[in-house]
Amino acid sequence: MYIPKTMKNKIASVFYDKEISILEQKSTIDKEGGVTTKGYDVKDTFKGNVSFSSCKRIQEDYGLDYEIDISITTDFENVKVNDIIQYQEIIYKVVDRIPSDSHLLVVGTKWQ
Repeated sequence: MYIPKTMKNKIASVFYDKEISILEQKSTIDKEGGVTTKGYDVKDTFKGNVSFSSCKRIQEDYGLDYEIDISITTDFENVKVNDIIQYQEIIYKVVDRIPSDSHLLVVGTKWQ
């Protein structure tokens, strides 16, 4: 079904109210070539609708054979599988992105 861009923009302005950060690891290379990781920098941010309570239902509905800890609906297309994201001080790894007509469903697991 075709959904016009104006409708997508209206949905985004009403429902996508939580800010999520996409992170990248800060690392340095010493004189001997060793890599030292020093945390994360914010690479980008986007708005989305975040849910923790519907993860089990999403797993069943989409037939996912892995556990998820966060689900995000958004219109931001630049989120990729294996991206590290942060929402409310908790860091997650994106394990899947499932497109639909009106939004993108991003699912993740807590990052260790």
